[in-house]
Amino acid sequence: MTDQKPIPDREVKEITEANKIARFYGFRSIISPAIEKRDFDCVKDFNKSGYPQEKAALLRMYFEEKMMSGSQPYLFYCERPFPGSKEKKKPLRLESSIISMGSSKSVCECLSIQAGIDILHEIGHKNIEVRINSVGDKESMNEFQKKITAFVRKNFNVFPADLRQASKKDLFAILKENKCDWQTFQDECPKSIDFLSEASRLHFKEVLEFFEIMNIPYSIDHHLVGDTDIGSETIFSIKDISEEKDLAYGFCFNRLAKKIGYKKDLACSILNISTHLKKPLKKVKARFVKPQFYLVQFSPEAKLKSFIILEELYKTGVNVLHSIAKDKLSSQINTAENSGAPYIILIGQKEALENSVVLRNTSTHAQEIIPISSLASRVKELIKDL
Repeated sequence: MTDQKPIPDREVKEITEANKIARFYGFRSIISPAIEKRDFDCVKDFNKSGYPQEKAALLRMYFEEKMMSGSQPYLFYCERPFPGSKEKKKPLRLESSIISMGSSKSVCECLSIQAGIDILHEIGHKNIEVRINSVGDKESMNEFQKKITAFVRKNFNVFPADLRQASKKDLFAILKENKCDWQTFQDECPKSIDFLSEASRLHFKEVLEFFEIMNIPYSIDHHLVGDTDIGSETIFSIKDISEEKDLAYGFCFNRLAKKIGYKKDLACSILNISTHLKKPLKKVKARFVKPQFYLVQFSPEAKLKSFIILEELYKTGVNVLHSIAKDKLSSQINTAENSGAPYIILIGQKEALENSVVLRNTSTHAQEIIPISSLASRVKELIKDL
């Protein structure tokens, strides 16, 4: 969980196990914003497959409710389809969105992927792999577009007829469809990750480091370019490789806000889950959950190790608050001490290198150093007395 303040009229009354998992990783369950006619109007020229009207509704919610004045980022979990989308909710399907708004940090995407994977594990998908690519920031995307334009022009006359036709409608069509007679051209086509700016290269590297440290199976898929109208930075797809099914799809839409009329862009990412359920998810009344621990991290290495810590704590069922998307130690400590959590778990550069944490009692300020591998068992001992 994160320390976000309540949002009037958006709090849900009932939650499922999926909501609980999302909440553990910091994503607050909210009632999805209703899509209005103006949302459809401002994205009418965009690719409809990426549900741009939902992104427009989310941005409108953010700016109308003046979330920019609050603590960033805002992390949300909500059900799909959004009200007003003209789509009907399908029975025995989990359709939901995991959303980050207000931060361009890679950690937000990592949190959404981790939450998404644990939700999918919970409903029975065990053999999961993530496919990932990056189109980078505006500078990276512009350079990539120049190179792919030159490639298409150079090879247009030798393209198969169907590829020539597709390229007229969509410059990136060559990367979006898997056809045998397109294969040679696809292999020779420029790859988006070759044109990443320094900032985007670092961003992508941080996401890959997260996969490595969490032992999440992944592969880089150069054909994954997402919605080129609004997409930026990383694009990812979560797949059940035993069933050959796509279960979730996500990307950043940092460039959308200005395109639909706002004064400045807003860093946002979204992961949409869409999968079959064997039985309906049981709903229970949403209640306030008192935090038992607050996780504080303060170094890039510690931020990465925090995901391992969260995964260990998730298995114990404890209630944890965190601010993984934040960097300042003083503000994290301040929030942790005011959160009401009886214990604070601290990990800095030294602890990250030693695979340990400092566990502090907020009442007595007594501290102990615990190996990360022993944290879950120690936490179980402590919660017996809470």
